[in-house]
Amino acid sequence: MSEASNIEATLEQYMADIEKENAELIELVAGMKQELTSKQMSQQESIAELRQRLLEVEQWNRQLESRLGGLESSAASPSPASSELSSQMAAAHQHDNEPAPASSEFAKSLGTIEKPAEVPEAQPAQPEAADSLRSRYPELFDLYARGKSIDMIAKTIGIQRGEVQLILQLANREDA
Repeated sequence: MSEASNIEATLEQYMADIEKENAELIELVAGMKQELTSKQMSQQESIAELRQRLLEVEQWNRQLESRLGGLESSAASPSPASSELSSQMAAAHQHDNEPAPASSEFAKSLGTIEKPAEVPEAQPAQPEAADSLRSRYPELFDLYARGKSIDMIAKTIGIQRGEVQLILQLANREDA
């Protein structure tokens, strides 16, 4: 019967170990559940705060639109303060990253500004530019002359593939 009592003791030890592990698992799951609940509450608070901020921004946007509408309607009728209105409209439009429309009086004042002198067009590139291009990228042209691929040249020099192609095309145009 000694064997039976050993088996019984082993089984009791095994059951105690399983119960202990189950208790640890229950504690772990409870902790995870509590952590999840706190994260969800935090997210709900963040969502509520963001909704409030969105409402405030929408309200502010409506106020700006109404102010802009008032400024545009008052700018349509000429008045002594039209330049002030133009600057206010410009400020309102700059806030929205849109170009500001000019009032007629403001547009007339722009017409009185002297236009800059005509800028001569750039002269076509001289053959020196090809030499300059070849002198700026000697390693590129050396690798190309040795028959290396554009991808290999780009990796070796450390520039983009398209840039290598562009440099080679510009050099070919200058050579022609």
